[in-house]
Amino acid sequence: MKRRIAAGHSVPAVSRRGVAAGALLALGALGGCAAPGAHRTGADTAGIIEPALATVFDSDVPVSRATLMMVGDMLIHQGVWLSGERADGTYNYDHFFTHVSSDFADADIAIVNQETVLGGVERGLASFPDFNSPQELGDAEAAAGVDVALGATNHALDHGFDGIRWTLDYWRANHPAMLTPGIATSPEDAERICLIERQEMTFAILNYTEFSNYELPAESWCLRMLRHADLAGDVARARELGADFVVACVHWGTEYVYEPDDGQLRWADELVSAGVDAVLGTHPHVLQPVDVYTAPDGRGVPVFWSLGNFVSWQIEKPRMLGGMAKLVFAKRSDEHRIVEWSLEPVVTHKATDPSMSVYRLAEYTEELATANAIRWAEGCGDFTASFCRDLAAQILGPAYDPTACILRGTL
Repeated sequence: MKRRIAAGHSVPAVSRRGVAAGALLALGALGGCAAPGAHRTGADTAGIIEPALATVFDSDVPVSRATLMMVGDMLIHQGVWLSGERADGTYNYDHFFTHVSSDFADADIAIVNQETVLGGVERGLASFPDFNSPQELGDAEAAAGVDVALGATNHALDHGFDGIRWTLDYWRANHPAMLTPGIATSPEDAERICLIERQEMTFAILNYTEFSNYELPAESWCLRMLRHADLAGDVARARELGADFVVACVHWGTEYVYEPDDGQLRWADELVSAGVDAVLGTHPHVLQPVDVYTAPDGRGVPVFWSLGNFVSWQIEKPRMLGGMAKLVFAKRSDEHRIVEWSLEPVVTHKATDPSMSVYRLAEYTEELATANAIRWAEGCGDFTASFCRDLAAQILGPAYDPTACILRGTL
């Protein structure tokens, strides 16, 4: 029998696409503290640089570019799944992506954190604490252009090994091109490095979780845990398989806290020292800042500490604010590196019907805020777009552009 682990962690294929030209501009990275082997760098907000990607390698040789974007937690409480329930008893969740559809469509690689099990209606939909979500959510993700659905989360074992099997059986039967790192149904599958090719570049997507709400089953390999991972070995195997870039997506941190905790700082040091090119974090259910680490070989490594929620039915105002991360990769001959990054805040617009959706903060109005169902929750009746804007500026710091609602940087 599965056993819930006590303490504070029980709460809550590959497609096509070209690069949107000029998607990101530049600012310096946010500040932080030093760490052995890899250090976080601060931003000089007076030193704004305009990037010149055509000459990024100072050569006439053509440069290939690719974009990767990621959003935070798909946390499917009952209120979320009810928004997609139709009069005829079917379900559809395309509405979650309506207002950010161009971001998903334009990205060469689009990633979501699939927080909850996709066991489907036939196994009984369930909300917190042991989630089971409609499989139609996965259909909407695939239709929106999602390429990677991350599985390593603290809720992955909400239904034991069966839940992981349900989720992967669904993806394989209905969307076999979807990459699903972090969870596995066999030891061989668990050792597989997820690779994806875009714009003449090969990307490895690694996915780990710091926590599980339940003890690992006999099939302990089914969930990729940070504490059991050989991070340097995983990166080395990815490079041996031809990966130009290794992106680590990590479920970590302290819930509802706006800064990285000691565990995040320690794991970031290890990941950067292991050789990853970027780190994208989830789990705290609130937005956290971005730091740029300097790797031992001098590379700049963006670390997005937490992207917060993409969709949820949580009942605190700050949990409506999430983030959309973007990275621009460039390659010329055998040289390759990340050249730009950005974090754009997004707002979950809660509703019990298909008006439930996600908006860029820059496009979220006070009129919309008055209709957000978060206002039904005790103490949240004063939720406003201004609250979201102020919170984003507070979390993301002086390099954040509060007018354009974006944090941007070059490397």
